[in-house]
Amino acid sequence: MLFAKKAPEPQRQIFVIAGITVNVYSQPKATKPGAPVAVMFLLHGRNGSALKMGEYVNGIFDEVHAHRKKYDGEAQDLYIATFDQRNHGKRLVDKKANQGWFDDSEQNNDRHAIDMYAIQTGTAQDVSYLIDFLPSYLFPNDERTISQFLCVGKSLGGHATWIVLRNEPRIKIAVPIIACPDYLALMSRRAKWHKLPVGPPYFPKALLDLIHRADPAAAPYTTPDASNPFLGKKILVLSGQDDKKVPWATAAKDFVENLNVGKHGVKEVIVEPGVGHEFSPAMVKECARFVWQHALAA
Repeated sequence: MLFAKKAPEPQRQIFVIAGITVNVYSQPKATKPGAPVAVMFLLHGRNGSALKMGEYVNGIFDEVHAHRKKYDGEAQDLYIATFDQRNHGKRLVDKKANQGWFDDSEQNNDRHAIDMYAIQTGTAQDVSYLIDFLPSYLFPNDERTISQFLCVGKSLGGHATWIVLRNEPRIKIAVPIIACPDYLALMSRRAKWHKLPVGPPYFPKALLDLIHRADPAAAPYTTPDASNPFLGKKILVLSGQDDKKVPWATAAKDFVENLNVGKHGVKEVIVEPGVGHEFSPAMVKECARFVWQHALAA
């Protein structure tokens, strides 16, 4: 266990929404019955699963519980929802499709660039889909209302979180962790390492066209007007200074530094020294602090 327990054990409800199993965690008696609820989607990484995110669910709840105990006012309740990304966990169909490029033919996945983008964009679409339907499953008798949805994602889930931020206007607060908002910056570097072209068959024209049209880096993210989908959003970017898989300097830094969230938005960046490609305990603490400050106690 990464985290020592501080808060009451969270309750878990399980819903199957058109074939997607969704785990929804909540803290018992955190707020008054009937008070509005903030729902956070917590997205796992590549080759992970929803259930493997349990320790992070507990860590976030522990930190939120600590903030709540010190708070004098009324703060919103937090629910955390996890689900398996496409081709992961209980949705796994083809294990090799989650692999990268390798010299070993048994492990190598020539379609790595296609498969990974398909998974993260599909996950972002699943988030939007679940925003539509989860309220009806959670509160069929209109017992409570969901005041806001948030998105937090680790690694592959962090890539998907950036896509959610770009394409889903109902997500105003998000925390992408050890993640990249510029798919081509990340994958062209990997292709170069393996001496592969950024072209067919590894990057077909149809894929490149999609990336140039739909990727966060393809949006007008520096502009100060309504064409910028990130304007007004509150974003905490968490990265490890020693991350080799998704290096801060080459995969995210330029985009994040130039990202314009406007005067009503928030952009915080923490690059943790001595940390590699991991969702560290310090990152969990900062994630919970940001969610508490900008969603629950706001």
